[in-house]
Amino acid sequence: MDRNLADMLYQGALALQQGDKLRARELLLRVVEADENAEEAWLWLSGAVDDPEDQRTALENVLALNPDNPHARHGLAVLDGRA
Repeated sequence: MDRNLADMLYQGALALQQGDKLRARELLLRVVEADENAEEAWLWLSGAVDDPEDQRTALENVLALNPDNPHARHGLAVLDGRA
């Protein structure tokens, strides 16, 4: 991942942690549009979107890249009412 995308990922994660979901979503979407293999960006994006189906899509993309990602597995379990 190039430095610009890494910076957008960092800024997006920071925005989400600060409660600015709109800014987080904008930044993280730009990252995944530029690099669809950005596992961390998909994971953060799952927390920046409100629609459960969008959350599911983001988490499934994480698992497609890394089937062992515990955060994505937990997120899907929560969406499925198993956690």
